[in-house]
Amino acid sequence: MFSDMRYIWFFIAIAVIAVALLTTLIIEMRKPKTDPNDNPDTKRMNDILKD
Repeated sequence: MFSDMRYIWFFIAIAVIAVALLTTLIIEMRKPKTDPNDNPDTKRMNDILKD
């Protein structure tokens, strides 16, 4: 099956999708974690809950 040229586009498509998913995963893992308290909506909700 791997030597059959009819399936070459199928394998190329799978390889492109796999590379895209792995790249996205690596980029997302390298991002620094953001503090949820920096979000103005979170601050507003915390202020409301304190009252």
